[in-house]
Amino acid sequence: MVDAGGDGSAITISANGSTLLGFTAIGSGVGPNDAGIRVLSRENIIKGNLAIKNNNYGILLYHAGNNTIFSNTAADNKNSGIMLVHSNNNQVRGNDVSMNQDGISIRTSRGNTIDANNMTRNKIGVNISNYNFSESITVNTNGNGKGVSIKYRPTDGSTSYKIDKNSTNLSPDSNLLYQNNLMYNDKSAFDDGYNQWDNGKEGNHYSSYDAREQGCKDRNRDGICDSGYSIPGGHGVDKLPKASIDAILSYKSKGLRGSELKIDHRTYLPGSNVNVMYLAPKDFSGWVGVVRADLPSGYFDQKKSLSHQSIARTSGLLNLKVPAENGSYDLRMYNASKEELTSLNFDVNIPTIAASPVSVNECEMVTVKYSGAPGYENDWIAMYKSGSPDGSYVTRQYLNGNENGTVTLEAPDPGSYDFRLFENDSFTRLATSNNIEAKAMAGNKVIASPSKVGPGGTVTVTYWGAPPEGTGVIGMYGMNRPDKFYLGMMPIGSKSCGSITWRLPNDPGQYDFRMFRSAITDVGQGAYQILGQSNVVTVG
Repeated sequence: MVDAGGDGSAITISANGSTLLGFTAIGSGVGPNDAGIRVLSRENIIKGNLAIKNNNYGILLYHAGNNTIFSNTAADNKNSGIMLVHSNNNQVRGNDVSMNQDGISIRTSRGNTIDANNMTRNKIGVNISNYNFSESITVNTNGNGKGVSIKYRPTDGSTSYKIDKNSTNLSPDSNLLYQNNLMYNDKSAFDDGYNQWDNGKEGNHYSSYDAREQGCKDRNRDGICDSGYSIPGGHGVDKLPKASIDAILSYKSKGLRGSELKIDHRTYLPGSNVNVMYLAPKDFSGWVGVVRADLPSGYFDQKKSLSHQSIARTSGLLNLKVPAENGSYDLRMYNASKEELTSLNFDVNIPTIAASPVSVNECEMVTVKYSGAPGYENDWIAMYKSGSPDGSYVTRQYLNGNENGTVTLEAPDPGSYDFRLFENDSFTRLATSNNIEAKAMAGNKVIASPSKVGPGGTVTVTYWGAPPEGTGVIGMYGMNRPDKFYLGMMPIGSKSCGSITWRLPNDPGQYDFRMFRSAITDVGQGAYQILGQSNVVTVG
């Protein structure tokens, strides 16, 4: 152990190519130059050291390049656990950094790789700024200062450690951060520059962004949030932040003394099985069972359950039989004294799906009503040409965890269609609808729906009879305005019918939509050739 005694740095390395292994550095001074371990040189290996207990910085790199800072602990320091200032092309990997002001700080430094570090319970997990760190650091060269000063590279007994960097396209003007765990910091990160927060395959784990209620969803269950995490301070984005199990849609209940029940969907087929994850109090002895939901809660006899399983651990996974009859049921946890700790409701149902109306024009919308979907986030309904295989759908829509509801899908061409309900992004078919017929429509027509919206609201404009040459356009107008004074215009392509979504102006008033053969006036006429005009839409 090296104790600076509150004056200067405990250990200073000014020689190139040194290895510092297994030291404990404590008690640095409070000056801007002071640290438990201070590195002022290049190509050093700092491995397996402790920089703890009231150092100003745990480990400080200043104008230090190509160093490896590996598997150290930097904890309970006044400022940063690990600090890089004007230090380029270093690798900071696999360190435990906790209970500091900042976990890892980077100031005006480039080309560094920060990976696989654990940063917990700091004020800020990672803090990157590009302002000028102007304090000078003076190297103690006379050997009389406190602490240990390594000025010359040792020639004997040295050990080499090599850590291979993953191949990346890291810009020389940025730093790369990935595979870091930033957990339970007051703020996860700050970055006022253009640094790279993932390596193209994975990013970092943020306790402030790893669950559904924080904005992280993991629909495909690959352990990566479906959307990126914007780093406060500038333009930094982690495109591949890690997700926790709470990013997957689930249904759970929390009860007495930390008890919890959780299932991954909420509607089950009659006679199937339900997988139940549970948490129970310490030294728990009891059971989890299936009971009818209309039975009163409270004390309960195990013999009255429809199925049950005893538990004698604080956590685990149970598999229980689902009743054969449709209805509403509860999972309930009881202790050995028959006290109910928590309960979770689920349904038993056979999925159904129905489409209406049974006859539509091509490009009109069909309403599909469904019930009894499992409740997975990726349950889906698709439209099919009647008789086609499940893999050949025309269009589909996810149900986003809803068990009952409606979706609307467009019949794109004349023909016979049906609709099918599938489970959790698979081709496990649960239900099939009636057939509907889509008919070809002759002539020209434009319909805007709904006919009344608020300021800045949207409408769907459906059209029929577009010119086959692909020159057609639709314009939005204030009602009774001349054709040449459009508020907006969109091309509609060569398909005879279709729909476009429009955003209406914020100004209250009445508007309509007009379909023209082309976006230029007819030769010699000085006017657009109109093919159809919609109903009036009122904004207000």
